[in-house]
Amino acid sequence: MKDRVLSDVREVAQGKGSMFEEMVAVLQLDPDEIQRRAEKLGQSILHRYEDFGVMTIDSFVNRLVRSFSRDLEWDDAFQIELDEGRLIEEAVDRVLSKVGSSGEKALTFLMEGFVRQQVEEERNTQLRSQLIKFGKQVTREHMQPILEALDPKSWPPERFEAYRKEMRAHMRTESAIPVEKAKEALRCIQNAGLTDQDFSYGDLPKWLRKVAKGGGEKAKIGTRLLDQFEQDDCGKSSADGATQDAMSSVMPVILVARDAWELLYTGEFGGHFKLLGHLQERVSLIGTLALIRDELDAVQSEGNVRLLSTLNREIADLVRNNPAPYIFERLGNRYQHIFIDEFQDTSITQWHNLVQLFEHILSTRNMGMVVGDGKQAIYRWRNGNYEQLQALPDLIGNPSPILIEAAQSLDRSKSELDLESNWRSGVTIVDWNNRLFRRIQGVLPDALQSVYDAPDQKAEHSFFGEVNASILVDKKSDDRELGRHAWILQRILSHTGGCIEERDGVKHFIPSQESKMFDLSDIAVLMRRNRDGAALAQFLLNHGITPFTSESLHLGRHPAPRGVVALLRTILEPNDPRHVIVFLQCYAALQPEVSEAALLWKHTKVKEILTKNGGKFERGEIQAEDLIHELAPTLDLQKRSAEPLVALVGHSFDALGWSQSYPSYAEGMLELAHEVSSQRRTGLHAFLEIWDRRGHQRSIRVSGSQQAVQIMTPHKAKGLAFPVVIAPLVQDKISAFRDELPVPLDLEKYGLPAALLRDSDLKNTPLNHHRQQEIDRTLLDALNVAYVTMTRAIERLDVLLEFEKEDDGIEEPKSLPQILKRAMELEFPSDKNNEGVFQLGRRDRKEQKVGEESSEIIPREVALQTGEPLRQLVVHSKGAWAEAMPGGELSHQTFGNAVHGLLALVTHVDEWSHIQPRVGTAFGMDQHQREEVISAVEGVLHHGQMKRFFETRADQLFAERDLRKTDGKVGRPDRVVRLDDGWHVIDYKTGRSDPKHHEQVTEYAAAIQEMDTKTPVFGWLIYTRKLILEEVLWNG
Repeated sequence: MKDRVLSDVREVAQGKGSMFEEMVAVLQLDPDEIQRRAEKLGQSILHRYEDFGVMTIDSFVNRLVRSFSRDLEWDDAFQIELDEGRLIEEAVDRVLSKVGSSGEKALTFLMEGFVRQQVEEERNTQLRSQLIKFGKQVTREHMQPILEALDPKSWPPERFEAYRKEMRAHMRTESAIPVEKAKEALRCIQNAGLTDQDFSYGDLPKWLRKVAKGGGEKAKIGTRLLDQFEQDDCGKSSADGATQDAMSSVMPVILVARDAWELLYTGEFGGHFKLLGHLQERVSLIGTLALIRDELDAVQSEGNVRLLSTLNREIADLVRNNPAPYIFERLGNRYQHIFIDEFQDTSITQWHNLVQLFEHILSTRNMGMVVGDGKQAIYRWRNGNYEQLQALPDLIGNPSPILIEAAQSLDRSKSELDLESNWRSGVTIVDWNNRLFRRIQGVLPDALQSVYDAPDQKAEHSFFGEVNASILVDKKSDDRELGRHAWILQRILSHTGGCIEERDGVKHFIPSQESKMFDLSDIAVLMRRNRDGAALAQFLLNHGITPFTSESLHLGRHPAPRGVVALLRTILEPNDPRHVIVFLQCYAALQPEVSEAALLWKHTKVKEILTKNGGKFERGEIQAEDLIHELAPTLDLQKRSAEPLVALVGHSFDALGWSQSYPSYAEGMLELAHEVSSQRRTGLHAFLEIWDRRGHQRSIRVSGSQQAVQIMTPHKAKGLAFPVVIAPLVQDKISAFRDELPVPLDLEKYGLPAALLRDSDLKNTPLNHHRQQEIDRTLLDALNVAYVTMTRAIERLDVLLEFEKEDDGIEEPKSLPQILKRAMELEFPSDKNNEGVFQLGRRDRKEQKVGEESSEIIPREVALQTGEPLRQLVVHSKGAWAEAMPGGELSHQTFGNAVHGLLALVTHVDEWSHIQPRVGTAFGMDQHQREEVISAVEGVLHHGQMKRFFETRADQLFAERDLRKTDGKVGRPDRVVRLDDGWHVIDYKTGRSDPKHHEQVTEYAAAIQEMDTKTPVFGWLIYTRKLILEEVLWNG
C-alpha cells in the first residue's frame, strides 16, 4: 500500500494521471505548484520511509501494544496470535474433552442442550464443527457485555443447569393451571348433560379439549369463538330453556378456564411467560458460549499469547481510566499525524483506544483526520459501528469521564467537511444513486434516516453513462437462478458486443472488434453470497467466458502451490506415496507434455513380499527421490529443510521453474511462509497445519488485465471501481434477523443476566424492542450493501431485482428488492419501458486520457524474485532475538542479534541506564551471557570513535527503520544519524570483515544520498565483538 501511495505521488509530481487532473480542479492551484509540492512530498516519504505508515487499526494497536505489557501484567515474552481460528478450535476441543467426564455432569448437560438446539433448528449436528462456528462469536465486540455479565465464578456450568431445571419446573407448574381449569370446565359441561351440539359450531368444547391436552400457546382462541365470548353467547340460538339454563350454570367455570389461559398466553404477562420459556430453552447457548470463553482465556494464558480482540479490550480497560500523559508516556511521539479512512467500519473499542491519541495530536497543533460514509457501513459483522461516525466527536458505548473529556477537546478543534465531488461515475449513474437512495431514506425508520442525510454527490465527469434495472419473478429458487444467469450473460454480450459460438460441442466467446465496446475485464458482477458467485462462475465457464473470482485465485486451487505443498509433505512423511503422486499430478497439469503414467512406471520398483503363511505377492513402490530429481534436478529438499521456511519455499519454486512462470502464486506462498515464521509456532509442521486450515484459501494479488469477467462480493469490491457493474439483488428477507442476538436481562426479573435469543424468541415479548432494533440494523446492512454495489460503476450499471412473486405494493416490504422497486417506481416512473425495465442515460464512454488504463482500478501485480537472494531480503521482526537462549557461550548469530536488538533500543546514550537492568531478566539470558552482551553494547556506546553516533538528538536519527533503496527494494540499516558534517549510515556486524558488508552499507548510503542530494553521506561498519569501526568508502 505504501508503494501505491508513493507511485501516485510520483505520478502527480510528473503531471500525469487522473489524480493530478482532479487536484488541479479541486485545489485551484497552479499545476506547477501542485507538481512541486508532490515532488517535495515524495522526497519526504522516501526520506522518512519508516515514519510513514499505512496499516489497519488492528496493526496499529499491534505496534503499540507492548508499551502497555507491564501495566497489564503480561509476561515480556508474550506473543500476539493472529490465527484466531486455531485458538478457538483449541478452546472447543478442551470443552469437548470434558464431556462425559467425572464431575462434569453440568457441562455435559449444556452440551446436550446445545445439540438439541441444533437439531430443532435443522442445522448440521456435527458437534465440533458447529461449536467452532458458534464459538467464533466469543470474540465479537457486541458479545462482550453479556459475557462480562456471566462471570465464570458466579456462573459455572452447574448454575446454568440449575437455572434450566428451576425455570422448567416453574413453567410446568404455571402451564398446568389452564390445563386443570380446562379439564374442570369439561367435567362441568359433561355433568350438566351438555354436548358439542349444544354449542355454536361446537367451538367452545373443542377449544377446551385442546387446552386440556396441553396445547398451550398453540391452542389459540379462534375469531368465531372470540366473538361468542364477547357476545356472552356460546350456545346455539335454537337451544331450549333447559339447555340455556345448563349453559348458564357452567359458564362461570368456563370463563375461569378462559381467563387462566389468556393470563398465561396473551397480554403483557403472556409475553413474559413466553420469554421465560425461550430462556430455559436457550440457556444452553449462552452457557456454551461462556464455556468456550473460559477455555479461550485459559488457552491464551497457558500459551502466553493474546488475540488482537483480547488486546483491544484489555487496552481499552486501561486507557479509559488513565489520563492522557500516562498513555503518551508509553506511546511516545512517533506518530505526529493520523488519518483514518473508512471510519464507519471502526469499532467502538477501537475508537475509544485512539481518542486520547487524537486529542494529543491536535493539542500539539498536528493533524488528525477521519473520513467515513455511514451509507457504506457494511462490516457490522466485523464489529464496525456506523453510529460512532454519526456521533463524532461525541462517543457512544460506555465511555469513561477521561474519554469524554478527550472527546470534548476534539469538539473544540473539529472542522467538518462534506465531500460532495464524485470523480468515479458518469452523470447518470451519480444522479440515479442520489435520487434512488434519497427516495428510500423517506421510508426508513426514524432512527436510521440520518445515515442518508449527507448531501447529494456531484458528478465531476462530463460523460453520462447508462443505468439498466430489470425485474425477475419466479417462485422457485432454482428457476430464479437460471433466469439470473441468463440475464447476466445477456448483459455481458450487450456490453462487449460479443457472441457465443459452439464448435465441436464446446461454447466459445467471440469478442467484438468495435473499439467502443467493453472488454470482459471491464465487467464486474457483484454477488452478495459466495455460493451464488461460484454457481455463476461455472455457468459462464460453460458458455465460453472466463470468470475471475476470489475463490479461483485461492492458492489451493492452483497446481503450483499444491505441488510445492505436496513436496514439503514428503520431507515429513517420505514413505507416504500419496504426496509424490499429488506432486506429479500438479506438475503434469502445468506441463501437459509430461506423461504421469510413463513417469510412474519408470520410477516404480516392484518388490516381492512374503506373507506369514509362506505365500508371495508383488507390490510396487514409488522411488520418490528419483522421480522428483528427474523433474527438478536442482531441488534439494533434505538439505534445504534446515534453512528458514521462507527460503525453503522459495527454493522449491525456483528449482521447479515456477517462480518465473507463476510469480503471483510464488509471492502468495512466500507471504504465507513469512507470516508463519513470524508467529509463535513456526517451522514446517506449523506451515502445513495453517495451510490445511486456512492458508489454501488465501487469494493472490493480480492485475485486472486478463480477459475475464470479475465476480466478487460487494465487500471485496469496496474501494474499487469498474467500467461496468452488473448487480443481481437476490430475494433476501429483511423482516427478521438470523442467528442469535445477545440480549441483556434484568437479573431479578428473569433470573439470568443475559441471553442469546433468536428472532422468534423475542417476537411479542417485553423485549420485542431489541428485536425491532436488530431488524432495523439488518435493513440498514442490506441497504448499505446495495449502495456500495451501485456506486462501484463508472460507465454502466445493470441491476436485477429478484422476487418470488409479483410485488403488489400494498403489504409491508419484506425484502430489499421490494424496497428498491417501489422507490424506483416512485422516482423514475417515466424511465420504465413497456417490458418493465428502467433505462436511463446514454451509451457514451468515458474519455480515456493518455497513459490512463483500466487496470489502474485494481492493484497491479509486482514481479517477484525468489531463490537465493530472497534470504537476504527477509527482515526479522523486532524482538525476535529476545527469545530464551540456551546456556553457554553465544553463537555469532545469537550474540549479534542480541547486541543489535539492544542498540536499536538506544536513541541516546543516556537511555542505556534504563535499558541495561532489563537485560537478562526480560531477554532470557544467563549471567555469563548477560555480562558478555552488556560489555559489547557499552563498548560501542563509550568507544572514542563510535560514541558520537549515540549522542545526537532524537529527531536527527532513525534506527532499524525500513529504507527504500535505489533498486526499489526495502532494506533496514541499523542506524542512520545526522551530524554536523552530514549523514552517517551505521551497520553492526559480528564476524569478520567482508566485502558484502561494504556493498550493503553502500546501498543504504546511496539511498540516503538520493533523498538528500545536498548533504554528504558517510558509511560505517561496527564489528561489535572486536569493537572495530571500519569506514565504507563509496562514490557518493
